[in-house]
Amino acid sequence: MKKGTILSMNKSTFKSTIKRSDIKEKILDMLENSKKPLSTAEIASNLGKSWHTVIRYCLDLEIEGKIFKFELGRIAAWQVKK
Repeated sequence: MKKGTILSMNKSTFKSTIKRSDIKEKILDMLENSKKPLSTAEIASNLGKSWHTVIRYCLDLEIEGKIFKFELGRIAAWQVKK
């Protein structure tokens, strides 16, 4: 494998790491500034991301202990842990 290829892969990995943390920060900011819990669909719509992308990051944030989920029927709603 060429050095340039390895370096290129590392740059790509670095970019996706930054993007991931930006999305998580945006989700946290949105939930902190909301007066009510937000559904996954509402978060996705506000961020311009897919529902699947948002649920993945919300589950990560839940595992990290920053937000929690409760369900209203079939809808998952998210709120910041205080």
